[in-house]
Amino acid sequence: MKLQVNGIGLSVAVALFMASCFEPPQFSPIPSIEFESVVFKDVANQSDPDSLIVTLRFKDGDGNLGLDPDNLADKSPPFNNRYYFIANDGSVITYKTKRTNPAYDTLPAFVKPYNCVNWESITIDNKVDTFYFQLNPNHYNIFVDFMVKNTNGSFTKFDWTKEFSYPQCGITFDGRFPILSKDLSQKAALDGKIRYGMPSTGFLILFSIKTLKLRITIQDRKLNKSNTVESPEFTLQQIKKSG
Repeated sequence: MKLQVNGIGLSVAVALFMASCFEPPQFSPIPSIEFESVVFKDVANQSDPDSLIVTLRFKDGDGNLGLDPDNLADKSPPFNNRYYFIANDGSVITYKTKRTNPAYDTLPAFVKPYNCVNWESITIDNKVDTFYFQLNPNHYNIFVDFMVKNTNGSFTKFDWTKEFSYPQCGITFDGRFPILSKDLSQKAALDGKIRYGMPSTGFLILFSIKTLKLRITIQDRKLNKSNTVESPEFTLQQIKKSG
């Protein structure tokens, strides 16, 4: 099964409050969010991705929300995508290190799901090496869990990283939204909406008539997490919007 899941997109509407002729609102520097809506946009062409589009309301007292995809600092720690590790001899840990050095034989094997969340094969000078890494959750600033309803009424988190075989695994719908304040030094209060789109050709294949709900959190540049909100229960057909 080949599913297209990349290409997350969003739009943001923001009200920026700064001291002028009125007193700006007092919000907590810890971001807060409210769930507003979720829509399933079903496209006619089966080869094109459908989209789940979530709209959130947010408030933040110091305006330090968002990451800049063009800023090197926002690709560096603490916002880097993954961490690699150095062995005791100073070399980068690879799968060969695991096989040949007893001190590292407890590292996970190159099997599902670890072949996608802990090992990366890179070709350097026509030679392939498989490097050990750990994903950095702080690379993202919006986190989305898909919850699937069971027959007994409880919900189970759908683990995208474990659902598919290599190299299709490692999927996540966590993502990044851009800087929301033009001048972060102003620390101005922000109040607005985030419209977050998640495209995939696999939603109908995977979930069909299943009952879902989404669980969502955002994070600011100081790594402060907001409250977590949940959508109401829904099926894709119930929230379907053709287009």
